[in-house]
Amino acid sequence: MKNKTTVKIGVYIGILSMIWQCDDNNVGSTNNCGIETTFIQELDNIDSLGNASSSDLKLMDDCSYVAVGHRSSRPWITKFNELGNEVWSTTFDEIPIPQGNYGSGLIYATAVDKTNDGGYVISCATTVNHPSYNATGRIIKVDSLGTTEWIRKFPGNRAHHGRDIIQTMEGDYIVVGGWFTTSAVTNEKSAFMARYDVYGNLIWIERYGGECDEDEFYSVIQKSDGGFIAVGKFEHESSEYNCDFYGYTDLWFISTDSEGQVLEESKTGESYWESAYDIIDLQDGTYGLAGKKRHQRQKPINAWYIRMDGYGNVLSEWNEPDYVNNSGRGDALYSLILMPDRQTIVAMGSKYEGNSSNSSQYLWAFNTNSSDEIWNNNYNEFGRGFALGLSNAHDGGIIFFGKKDNNRLKIMKTDENGIVIF
Repeated sequence: MKNKTTVKIGVYIGILSMIWQCDDNNVGSTNNCGIETTFIQELDNIDSLGNASSSDLKLMDDCSYVAVGHRSSRPWITKFNELGNEVWSTTFDEIPIPQGNYGSGLIYATAVDKTNDGGYVISCATTVNHPSYNATGRIIKVDSLGTTEWIRKFPGNRAHHGRDIIQTMEGDYIVVGGWFTTSAVTNEKSAFMARYDVYGNLIWIERYGGECDEDEFYSVIQKSDGGFIAVGKFEHESSEYNCDFYGYTDLWFISTDSEGQVLEESKTGESYWESAYDIIDLQDGTYGLAGKKRHQRQKPINAWYIRMDGYGNVLSEWNEPDYVNNSGRGDALYSLILMPDRQTIVAMGSKYEGNSSNSSQYLWAFNTNSSDEIWNNNYNEFGRGFALGLSNAHDGGIIFFGKKDNNRLKIMKTDENGIVIF
């Protein structure tokens, strides 16, 4: 049975919100900055301040990349060049590490977007909910060198977890996520969308969801009409359990106006677990979503790619085949990019191998119209603590984060077909 008073310190890697994009459209760059390369390498001195993990990775217009995650239990941002060499790095030591009745938690950066002034805006979440921690997520604004300009806590006296953040076409910021409600059965609506001005002042916040407590948004994009689409998970009761004991979730799609008022809503799934972790605009009036699906209780959780229209209707989809002897444990797609040909979408996710508790990072490529799989590659990066972050590369390839060699954080750069050539 759910216990709303216990700490929630868990593996957060599967719930990080993930919008991966080039500029504002998640579209692959055809700009070649002059270096065509593939590699797997460790960031310089990445472990000098403790275990590091990445959540989001973005391509910049100066032949560089910016990534966020956590380092020494605090939010972290770094910039590196085409060869994976660090340009600068900032750990936000002014943010305290959460301490409470159940030990130490952490606050980590979940998403980053470039701002019009050349800086960056970052969303953060925390691994703890218990009131003894007095911890919540934040929004951080930094300049072009990663120097802090302002930090804002989310409103209220309960933990909020920012999962994704974007700068809008108007120049302010939209952040989505979930917040800690007081009981498993509630009318408090546990997903949120909030709008902030460029100085970090809250303009409005809207809450969404049903009567269960696990509703949450993981990704948001802005529509051409100024409204927004947010995706995530919506918890529901089942014939066996109510949400007070053990709820299940549907993939959740919400389209709003510019003020966060719901225009369209859909919930896609069967009796068990479905969720969306990322959405991108395919630039043809449809959207690609990355997620996971468990279609039968006794079957494994499978990776899932879906193409939807603007109303949240499924147009096409790819379902990962079941493992032999149901040996899988919980595969998922976490992030998406659109390649420069506009016909190929690449998804990054994780896949469990056999009956092992370890997972391996994968890339899958799909046709944007049919959702048929084109190729997949395994990067053999085993370990529970794998990191996240995916972007188009400046030379038309793919760049992402992973962990190997005793959980050291690695940058992995492939060609357009997901191949690493040494």
